[in-house]
Amino acid sequence: MESGVEDRQYIVNAITALKELLENFLDLDAEIFRLSQMAEIISTAFRKQKRLYLFGNGGSAADAQHIAAEFVNRFDMHRPPLPAIALTTDTSVLTAISNDFDFREVFAKQLMALASEGDVALGISTSGKSENVINALRWAKESGLITLGFAGKDKTDMDDLCDVIIHVPSNETPRIQECHILLAHILCGLVERMMYV
Repeated sequence: MESGVEDRQYIVNAITALKELLENFLDLDAEIFRLSQMAEIISTAFRKQKRLYLFGNGGSAADAQHIAAEFVNRFDMHRPPLPAIALTTDTSVLTAISNDFDFREVFAKQLMALASEGDVALGISTSGKSENVINALRWAKESGLITLGFAGKDKTDMDDLCDVIIHVPSNETPRIQECHILLAHILCGLVERMMYV
């Protein structure tokens, strides 16, 4: 019985922490404006037949795949597929680059092979310090891509490499990830509205 009470409290604490984080985020007008900016950038790129590349590690890798799927298939409305690619899905490419070169290059080398000027690169890192994300953003910026980022509370090298970056005001990885996927869903919805409504 006691463990059930403890479990319930753990659940309540996690949900309460996320609720408080989201309420804090709502007070950050600059971050909300940046989310709208990101949607404008991605919508404009899609209209010009450009692509969106997404990448991150661990849970952020899953988020990259999730967001790409929403764009390619659909989010909230039936519409044509949109060209979004997660650089986290090809195990042969990921392991070849990691084995033959360096794990820090797994996303940058894929961008070198696939991306072109005017495309959009969205790097996701809860710490803002993932070297492979930073290396990819650096290559993207130097190569004429538009660079976007989802990060946690701290300012890092990602800030210098992103044209637009959104910071979630937390240092707790699970809460940051939960906020990132909500922001990504909103981003998908905004892009659909901008392009098809």
